[in-house]
Amino acid sequence: MIDLKRKRYLEPIAQKWQEWVYDYFFTIKTGKERPYIPYSTGRKYCKNYVEKLHYQLIDAVHIYAKGNESLEKRLFVIIRYCLIHYKKLILVPPDQMTDLVNFMKRRAIQPKHLIEKIKDVMVPYYEAVSKEHGHDLVKILDIKTCAYCNRQFIHSFEATRAERPELDHFYPKSLYPMFCLSFYNLIPVCHSCNHVKLEDEIGVNPYSKPFKSRFVITDRKGKKLSPSKIYKLTEKEINLKLDRMSAEEKLNSQVLGIENVYSEHTDYVKELIDKSMAYDAHARRALVECFQGAGYHPRQVYDFVWGRHLMDAEYEDRPLSKLTKDVLDLLGVRRG
Repeated sequence: MIDLKRKRYLEPIAQKWQEWVYDYFFTIKTGKERPYIPYSTGRKYCKNYVEKLHYQLIDAVHIYAKGNESLEKRLFVIIRYCLIHYKKLILVPPDQMTDLVNFMKRRAIQPKHLIEKIKDVMVPYYEAVSKEHGHDLVKILDIKTCAYCNRQFIHSFEATRAERPELDHFYPKSLYPMFCLSFYNLIPVCHSCNHVKLEDEIGVNPYSKPFKSRFVITDRKGKKLSPSKIYKLTEKEINLKLDRMSAEEKLNSQVLGIENVYSEHTDYVKELIDKSMAYDAHARRALVECFQGAGYHPRQVYDFVWGRHLMDAEYEDRPLSKLTKDVLDLLGVRRG
């Protein structure tokens, strides 16, 4: 529900993530044992983790191909390409990632057993890099609420140990392990959304486009209500719906249960309705006049009454900001 690119220039952050991934794969830290491949007769030590990854992927192909030399050669070409162009995979833009996923689905080139083998190889590397640099990544991104639901704060902070938001793989790492370290596939989210989504796929990537559908208040039959009818509703009579959702937005809503979880906030919506009647146009003008000596602008009075962070690019700064703005728009409450 949040457009992550509205408020920040993402390319330098993505490149910083790429540097961290590169550093992990190519640098052996002082005091750490060199990576190795276990053999029945001992260990084969590697120069770095890239070399180890190469051996692991070759082994996964051997197991999958079961002696089919032609298949092995074709798969080795793909592996070699990915290792040579790993930077492209780390920085692949959301739209290109989606195009590649759709191509894979159309051509049915996701052999389950091979994907499982590659997942077993790649996911531990993601977990290692995330453990080392995940906190730094979300700190640089500086997003304060869940990118999927905008219902919960997801601050990073230091305590007895570092605490940070969870990173969801927009395209699940169990199905698309080749994207498990891709920057634009890592979405900072709350535990609830990450737990509910699990390995399901959704439609709107917060790095790619905004969630345009807006909350409306309806009767029990789903018919949108006018402000005059909304004012008469009791808390129990309030029904929230997302209006005119695209197919991609519907997928987000269904998988993440957005309409269902927001139905738990009818008490908050009722407060907004009551406040809109208490602070009608006359009351707001009176407030502006009261604050004239202090130099307050009507927009600042609006922020004082309804709270800040109600512009599209500011939704991420406070929970329920999108819901608040959508309801105020329904009631004809404008900023300034």
